[in-house]
Amino acid sequence: MPIIMDQILTEYADQAFNTGRLGRNGVRLTPEQVYAEMLIELERRGDAMRFVDSRGEIAWKATPNLCQYLNDLELDAQDELEDV
Repeated sequence: MPIIMDQILTEYADQAFNTGRLGRNGVRLTPEQVYAEMLIELERRGDAMRFVDSRGEIAWKATPNLCQYLNDLELDAQDELEDV
């Protein structure tokens, strides 16, 4: 069963999977295992929340706090590029 996530969490999860894959020696986790672990941690921190989507399926989305944090990071990166 696929894990249903919004675009923000999907991008975050893909980066976590690709980064984790580079550092692992011999241990092979599926993307779903990495996504599940990531969602557990994000929920614990209050950065992701579960909801029931329009099809009645459980899905996850980023909280407003995570969205604001990511927007702040993007603005900081743009400011740094302008300073170069």
